[in-house]
Amino acid sequence: MKQPPYILVVNGTKVDRPVFVLGAPHSGVGLVARALRRAPGFHVSAGHPSVLKAVYAFARRPSIAHANGSGSATLLRDALAESWQLTPRTCPRCPGGPVPARLAAEPCEHAARTTRYGDAGPDLLYSTAALARAFDDAAFVQIIRDGRDAVADMLDDEQSLTWFKPGLANLEEEFPNPFFGVETEEEREDYPRLSLAAKCALRWRSAVRLSAKLRGELPGDRLLTLRYEEVPGKEVETAERLSDFTGARVSSVELVRADHDGTGSWRTRLDPGQRAEVQSVARPELSRLGYL
Repeated sequence: MKQPPYILVVNGTKVDRPVFVLGAPHSGVGLVARALRRAPGFHVSAGHPSVLKAVYAFARRPSIAHANGSGSATLLRDALAESWQLTPRTCPRCPGGPVPARLAAEPCEHAARTTRYGDAGPDLLYSTAALARAFDDAAFVQIIRDGRDAVADMLDDEQSLTWFKPGLANLEEEFPNPFFGVETEEEREDYPRLSLAAKCALRWRSAVRLSAKLRGELPGDRLLTLRYEEVPGKEVETAERLSDFTGARVSSVELVRADHDGTGSWRTRLDPGQRAEVQSVARPELSRLGYL
């Protein structure tokens, strides 16, 4: 007998069709999240401690999610519900400052105007299966970016590089390991000797492979794929696609970047050795996506 759909109420509003933004590290998730976050009635969280704890537990140990499907869905749903609570202390639109104790846990003035929810936290991509179980009407926006530019940004990001410190790669306990991008015995054996650029490339390669798999598993009304390099100059078209897909009123202005978008910056930021390593690791994916 089919179970009835789970109903989640946050801030007095039923959560309908939450939107999750996915992508490899430094692939443009933040840009899309900003546009959705500023759409009327939309609250998009990112990086809430309870959500990060659940996401990284499943990302680094996917066997947990596979062994306990309903439990992983419940854990993510509860963590997201916590991150979506809007009170004077947690709402990003409230001015901050001292709050009377009697009001601290109550919905803030913005909660009543919030009708849609989503999340764009880091590495959410690895929890897509659990998110789809947690919310049977969830919509996913994934963004793809040239792996060479993504690697260049990862190499400049201390938080991204933290995962490559000795002892954090749990390749003996979890194999294959999508989070670190290690899929074969040869890759597992070689991993400790790889450069940081090659390890970053493995993470990007794994992410785009997961993204390709999603396109085969989710119907078109639940998954929208955007190309990062196609946003500049086509902000209006991209905003219209996001609006049509999510049902939110997305402004093209929020997709405009005042600074350089970083497209092609790998040519000056990666040295010849790093470029060769990235292409050696991810050439098939770079070629399939039209970057080579």
